[in-house]
Formats: sequence, structure tokens, C-alpha cells
Amino acid sequence: MSLLAHETKHWPLMLAIAKGKPTMEQHVESLTHWDNWFADEKPIHVIRFFDDADSLHPPSGAGKVTKTWMSEGANNKFRTFIKHMMIVVPEDQYERMKNMSVTKVFGIPGGIFPSTDDAFEWLAQQPDTDAFDHDDAWRNGIQETIRAHLAEEQPK
Repeated sequence: MSLLAHETKHWPLMLAIAKGKPTMEQHVESLTHWDNWFADEKPIHVIRFFDDADSLHPPSGAGKVTKTWMSEGANNKFRTFIKHMMIVVPEDQYERMKNMSVTKVFGIPGGIFPSTDDAFEWLAQQPDTDAFDHDDAWRNGIQETIRAHLAEEQPK
């Protein structure tokens, strides 16, 4: 079972939620979701949540598709509209990934985190995040949205 979901319920915080190894179809559909987020031309913050090690491995050919997409304008949109990007990885994958740089890869402030709580703490310390309450109810609502998506049954 694989899942690659995109959620706007907590705008301006967007969620990209992954579980299992994504298919190429899911990957391409994901790029369309990002394009839709950019179409609003408003600042957003993104949490990319990877539930398991398999979700961290894109399908064969995804790199080429993504590179083309980025070169066709997504790269500039990332830098223009995404104010912060937090990548939450499984705790057992954090040690090998913690030194990867969101800023170097995407040119925006961000980081790799072992939990949503760590991502929330980092975000609370960043400028221009007044749109968020940063309280327990806000955090719990986002975590519940992630759990709900992960519970969805998805075909392989």
C-alpha cells in the first residue's frame, strides 16, 4: 500500500504525506498538487511527512521528471512562495538524513526533523509565522490530519 496525499486544510501550512513506495503516477500527481498550491501566489509553509523508509524512495525516473518540472518554473515558485519547509522523516531514518540541507537543495529555510513536534518547535522560532497559533490545539489538529490520511486504504 502506498499513499501520497496533499492537504490544504491548515492553510497557509500545507501537508504532503507519504506512506510506502510511491508510484510514478502518484509522483506526477504530487507535482500537480504543488502547482495548485503555487497557483494561489500566496506564501505557504510546508510539512512533508514521510511515514516509513519506503516513502523516502521515489520511483525510478522521478528525479528526471522532477528536474524538468523544477526547470520549467517550479524552482522559482519554491523560492517565491514557500517560506519554510519541514521534512519529517521516520525516527529510524533521521540519523542518516539529519545533515541534508533543505536550504541548499531548495533555496528556502527548512530542515529535516524526526517528529512533527520537532518541526513545530523549529517553525515557532522562525520569523513570519504569526498566522499560526503554535498552540497544542493547532499542533494536535495537524497531527490528527496526518493520522487520518495515513489510515486511508490506498491501492498499491
